[in-house]
Amino acid sequence: MRNVPSHLIAFWGRRDLLWHMTIRHLRGQYKQSALGWAWAFVNPLTQMLILSFVFSKILRVPSEDVPYPLFVFVGLVPWMFFSNGIGSATDSVTGAASLVTKVYFPREILPTAAVNTKLVDLAFGLIILAGMMVYYGYPPEATALWFPVIFVVQFTFTLGLSLPLAALNLYFHDVRFLVAQTLFLWYFLTPVLYPVDMIPQQYRWIFDINPMAIVIHAYRRVILHGDAPDIGRLAIGFAISLVIFLLGYYAFKKMEPGFADSI
Repeated sequence: MRNVPSHLIAFWGRRDLLWHMTIRHLRGQYKQSALGWAWAFVNPLTQMLILSFVFSKILRVPSEDVPYPLFVFVGLVPWMFFSNGIGSATDSVTGAASLVTKVYFPREILPTAAVNTKLVDLAFGLIILAGMMVYYGYPPEATALWFPVIFVVQFTFTLGLSLPLAALNLYFHDVRFLVAQTLFLWYFLTPVLYPVDMIPQQYRWIFDINPMAIVIHAYRRVILHGDAPDIGRLAIGFAISLVIFLLGYYAFKKMEPGFADSI
């Protein structure tokens, strides 16, 4: 762990390369796709419509006195950034084998660029969310200014998980399948589709240690209800995210020397 600060400083020194790799990922994301960037709108909209029909019309899940499509979309947009970012980052080192074996650069740039790419999808999702808020008559209040603070917690956690998964997937190619299954389970253990109040008291501890549950609940408070986030829970979420990031970064750098031999 002693070398982590120096590695981070070196990483920051190559931020120009990180920018270049992020643009490269963006150009290839929807390459040879008929709809192209329209998928950034179509995908979240389709999921929101299907989930709204099933969970509000059929299962009648409560939505904190907010129209269910708006309620679920506030949780869905950050969740999609999280899950898509981890999925893309997990394959990032394996998918750049030619670069890893021929050119030296801080390898953590690859998963970081993969996560950064999903910021564009997040931005499109927020545009849709803004339109929905206007449609349903929920104009943003001053508490929405908390959004960047909450997002820092989420981004730190997402990148912290992505780094070791990207390295492990290079050594064990079935990691990507394990990640997909874990994210599927995690999705239902996080209050994306239902409010926190529906969680039985004996299972609340799962919510308390789940940074994604903490940030999604915080997003709903600041965007939909005009309340400040629960500072205590947000601080816990940030502490967990920071520890995950430092441990994940350390694990990535420990595995990095063997990358070229494992390709």
